[in-house]
Formats: sequence, C-alpha cells, structure tokens
Amino acid sequence: MRPFVALVIATLALSACADTTVYYAEGVDLPTRAADLAQCDAQALREYPVRAERRFTPRIYVPAQTTCDAAGTCTTKPGYFEGGEPYTVDANAEIRRTAARGCMGERGYARVGLPFCEPETRIRPSLVMAPLSEGTCLYRPAAGGQPMVVNPI
Repeated sequence: MRPFVALVIATLALSACADTTVYYAEGVDLPTRAADLAQCDAQALREYPVRAERRFTPRIYVPAQTTCDAAGTCTTKPGYFEGGEPYTVDANAEIRRTAARGCMGERGYARVGLPFCEPETRIRPSLVMAPLSEGTCLYRPAAGGQPMVVNPI
C-alpha cells in the first residue's frame, strides 16, 4: 500500500472521535504549514473570487384571524406576509474551500481529526508535526498559538 494512502486510512480511524481537524504532514513544521495554507487560500481566492449573491428569507403568509368576545362582537385581523428580508451569501465560498483543500493535498497534507491533549498529558512541545500514533493529540499553547501535533511521552 502506498504511504499516503495508508496515512489517509489511518487518519480516518483517528478522526472518528476528533475534537478538531488540522492539515497534517509528518515532519513539517507549523510555520511551513501556515505558509502553505496561506498560499493555497490565496490561489483559491484568485481562482474563485468572492461572488456575492443577494437572497431572501422565505416569505410566510399568516392567514386572517377572527376573534369574538362574549357579547358576540367579532373582529378580523387581515392576513399578511412576513419574511422576505434580503441577505447576502458568497456563492463561491464552498468551491473556494474545496480548491484550497485540494491544493493542500497536492502539497502532501491530509486533513486529520485529532483530540486535544488532556491537561495532565506529558508531552514534548515541538513545532514539527510528530508521527501519528494511537496517542497522538493536539497541544494548544497557552499563548493562543496554532495547535501542535504531538505524542505523549
């Protein structure tokens, strides 16, 4: 079996109980991954620029309502429409996301789902993505940096 195919199969098993999904390529450091992602996002944006489409919320007809009091006097409120408010969507957003994922795949990355490390887990933080194993998890630095792919010690 080719190594990349084996990696994808292994990552699918890991992603079943995942807390988050990251781009992964064993041995690649986080600054390189960030640069690759930025380049892929920029390429996808050039190929599929924002295409704003104006859409409307569904219109709903509220039928007329007649109410009568104890004396038999009835009043009728006429029916009316509600909804139909405009909103804007980027019609290219999904294809742009797909193009960026394809670009990252061409650069050797796979999307893997990994749980965050438990607080008591002993790890050796590293900017280089560790090989995947049964205990591989994501360490989130306190400074709010990018999650690191690590293995417990």
